Amino acid sequence: MAPPPPPPPPTPAPAPAPPPATGSSVAASGAITGFGSIIVNGERYDIANDTVVSVDDEGEVTGDDSQLRLGMRVEIVGTETSGARTATRIDYDDDIEGPVAAVAPNPASPAFGRLTIAGQTVVVDANTVFDDDFDNRDSVAGVDIRDLDPALQPGGAPLVVEVSGYPTDSGVLATRLEMEDDAADDRGDPSVDDDEFEVTGFVDSVASDGSSFAINDATFQVTTATDFDDGLAANSSLEGVFVEVEFDISGGGDFIAVDVDREDDFDDFDGDDDDNDFDGDFEIEGLLQAVDLGASPNVIVLNGLTIEVSDASALAGRIGELVEIEGDVNSQGIFVIDEIEQEAASSVLIEDIVAAVDGGVITTRLGVTVTPTADSRVEDDDDDDDRLTPEEFLSRVAVGDEIEARGVPSAGGVAWTRIEIDDDDDDEEECVLRGPVDAGDIGDPRFSILGVTIDTTGLDDDDFEDEDDDIGRRAFFSQLTAGDIVRAESDDDGLGCADGRLSTGTDGEVAFDADDDVEGSDDDRDDDDREDDDDDFPEGGVVEASGVVSALDSIGQTFRIAGRLVTVTDQTLIDDDIVNDARGRNDFDEDVAFGSLPETLGDLLQNGDEIEVTLDEDGNAVLIDDDD
Repeated sequence: MAPPPPPPPPTPAPAPAPPPATGSSVAASGAITGFGSIIVNGERYDIANDTVVSVDDEGEVTGDDSQLRLGMRVEIVGTETSGARTATRIDYDDDIEGPVAAVAPNPASPAFGRLTIAGQTVVVDANTVFDDDFDNRDSVAGVDIRDLDPALQPGGAPLVVEVSGYPTDSGVLATRLEMEDDAADDRGDPSVDDDEFEVTGFVDSVASDGSSFAINDATFQVTTATDFDDGLAANSSLEGVFVEVEFDISGGGDFIAVDVDREDDFDDFDGDDDDNDFDGDFEIEGLLQAVDLGASPNVIVLNGLTIEVSDASALAGRIGELVEIEGDVNSQGIFVIDEIEQEAASSVLIEDIVAAVDGGVITTRLGVTVTPTADSRVEDDDDDDDRLTPEEFLSRVAVGDEIEARGVPSAGGVAWTRIEIDDDDDDEEECVLRGPVDAGDIGDPRFSILGVTIDTTGLDDDDFEDEDDDIGRRAFFSQLTAGDIVRAESDDDGLGCADGRLSTGTDGEVAFDADDDVEGSDDDRDDDDREDDDDDFPEGGVVEASGVVSALDSIGQTFRIAGRLVTVTDQTLIDDDIVNDARGRNDFDEDVAFGSLPETLGDLLQNGDEIEVTLDEDGNAVLIDDDD
């Protein structure tokens, strides 16, 4: 009898399942530039079922980002796993809310400019998103800053506007404007709770008796009912603090402070009260307000946040620039910077009619192709939906639509940063093209931009401009070289707009035009300027701040700028332009020590002057430069 077969070998136990991927912590502060989840600082953040979203402190929702809109500046915390980011929490709070008191369009680009709201200056530029609730009230097609003029509002009723954006020394650089449904006379009543207006900013001064404090051009009255949070008080300790103020308006027009909160601490943005306990990747975009290389660790101020930095030397000389900073927050709460990027100038601009839409590419009459990407801010001015994905936007673009697109030249063509379908009521037929002049055949009367031939045959001398000055045909072409940024406009009827060709006719124009209408972008200050400034940086100067002078005390020889109290000493060097302007004659061609001048500080400076100051570690001014 045969022996039984051997038993089968034991089945090996299955290998243990790999542990689930563990995400690293991430945090970001910046404006929303796109959807399909949300995109901030070029990064996509997915919305999970348990993502907490808070908008204007009006309660929290989970898994629902429908209240978020293009241009809102938000703070995000989340996780990153295998390159994919998921938001844990998203917070949005407006920066300024109140009635528009004045509008000042930019003479060179009147669609942009400055608003005054509650004593704060709101800068409106080419990156500002207008909510679709605004009406076109002037004689110019489309909605822009001019339509917010108080004189154009029905019955003269003030227009209440909510502003989101990047804090500046005098107010906010707006990334989004929204119109409030409530009229101004229904808001800010001292006898009604929870109807206040709002301002954020640096406190410039506090009355000696604590009865009021000032933020830029607004004075807020303090009453026994004013609630000061976070240990704040109406005394000198409040000066220089970045705060949020909720306020009413009395029958006499006074601003009555209702609630004052601290807003200047860098924390983990997760809704709790513990500062500096975030440990992970951090990204922030905004206008750089101050750099202190003398502090240990170094300190920067960005978006009103005071952030301790291990090494901020790469930011010296970049005050006022729109920058994106990336790095890690270590276990001590210190920000270690890995990368700094300045907002690239969107030097390419096209305003034209759509000739074709195919395969995700828009082609205009001029033959210029515009391709929306996840990094493009896309809008449809004919619709109230400003949460479009690139795919949704493309589905709305039709042949015959008017579009306006801005972009940055790149090796692969143009990276389109903002694309809009213009209002159908515009009925504009002309085409506009701005961008770097192509290399090759450049000579009167033709040159090319993005492969489009610009024909200036019909123009008179006064149709050739350098910025805002007429320079004539001969001077224009004698200066013109490849790479120059030039803006070309066709005839008014658009007869000169054809595939590969823009003819100006007799009523168009061409102009050297490097300004992309974006505050703080790199067309405002080039690398050569920055290198020159670094060479002249005064020895001993460890802090640099720029902005608007406030709280000027000529007797005490102090003033405030960027939330800092500055003391002027006899050794402080004063820019020769400041001294010459004060005297009304050109007495100096180099900087002058303040102590050698007969003028007082009040003779040289005024509240509202724009200057740049270099300080020593004690807060004394080393150099005061004219920043106009």
